[in-house]
Amino acid sequence: MKEIFTALITPFNRDLTIDYPALYRLMDHLIEQGNKSFLLCGTTGETSTLKLSERKELVEKVLERYQNIRIIIGICSNSTSEVIRHIEMYKDNSKIYAFLVIVPYYIKPSQEGLYKHFDLIASSTHKKIMIYNIPSRCGVNIEANTVIRLATKHQNIIGMKQCGDLDMIKELKENLIHFKVYIGDDHLLLEGLKKRADGIISVASHLDYPLIEKICEDENVFNDKYLKLISEYIFIESSPSPIKYILYKLGYIQNILRSPLTTISEQSEIKLKPLIEKYQNIPH
Repeated sequence: MKEIFTALITPFNRDLTIDYPALYRLMDHLIEQGNKSFLLCGTTGETSTLKLSERKELVEKVLERYQNIRIIIGICSNSTSEVIRHIEMYKDNSKIYAFLVIVPYYIKPSQEGLYKHFDLIASSTHKKIMIYNIPSRCGVNIEANTVIRLATKHQNIIGMKQCGDLDMIKELKENLIHFKVYIGDDHLLLEGLKKRADGIISVASHLDYPLIEKICEDENVFNDKYLKLISEYIFIESSPSPIKYILYKLGYIQNILRSPLTTISEQSEIKLKPLIEKYQNIPH
């Protein structure tokens, strides 16, 4: 079975504090569907708007409430020293499976700069590290050779989330036997699995975990046109605005985001209506 991590949203109250009852309501639903693996404090979780104290509290509360789940923690910083400090903040929590560390964004370091960044991070901790490669947001792509160098040197660099170029997956799997590569784009799940990806870190699984699971169980026979359609809907505007609106209409959360993100437009609400109506008619 391939692995499925839901990249969890962070629900907010009207005063912009974290809405824990809503988070638990959503997680309870996903767990009932069979989802036992989650990414907290990722891009979908609006981590760049969360204070460090909020991130730490969020992780602690989730792990205290749910004993039998697997958690990856997103680390969002383009400063090497800050990443190390953020990971150190969780040093006493043995329940965390791994840390997903984004490729440094905006400053566009060289491949040697990227190598040094992750080399220093992996050398600073015994915790498991995963690389988050998303060139469309970061402005720079970590190349396969750089990843291979890092994973060969550091046993605690165990995998990566790959958004974009799928050919890189095959190259990594051929050179790193135990290295895990997860798809970061829901609409590319089927193609990624055929390139030997180990699973997905998914936004669409908030809405239809059984569909994602079915594709992961047998990528050779399942048609993924409906997943591609869902993906178009949930990324109709900047994520996580659309998925938050959908989950709000389904009764799980309030439709609140932290600035600079905003709720979706009326035009997008109209486009999402048929999809929402479909899932409103499914018991949950």
